Amino acid sequence: MAKAAIRKTGKKKPNAIDTERVKFVDYKDINLLQRFMSDRSKIRGQRIAGTTVQQQRDIANAVKNAREMALLPYAKRVSSTRAPRPGSDREDREDRGDRGDRGDRGERGDKYAPRETAVAATENTDVVEIETNGEEA
Repeated sequence: MAKAAIRKTGKKKPNAIDTERVKFVDYKDINLLQRFMSDRSKIRGQRIAGTTVQQQRDIANAVKNAREMALLPYAKRVSSTRAPRPGSDREDREDRGDRGDRGDRGERGDKYAPRETAVAATENTDVVEIETNGEEA
């Protein structure tokens, strides 16, 4: 007999639009719109922002209009100093040792030899010259 799944319902986030009694989400209200945007200028999701479906749609349209009017940036440059990735040191590439020039690799075998049909096809081609009596085509 399967047990019924018990969901933990946390405390619902207070709605910023309802608490401030905003009747209309205006694209010129930058302070309100920036509350619903991340630090990289992305619109926060409905669950994170705590808005209803209609409010989220109004916020998204207002943010898009504000971006179009150059009141909000499309994206902010994040200047972070992350640690370099392991194994991606480009300046250490010269320290790989002497591998020799390309002639020291040895024989490749018949695997990469040109096929006889390709050689025969190139030998049978003739070059035909057409005289135009001094006129250009």
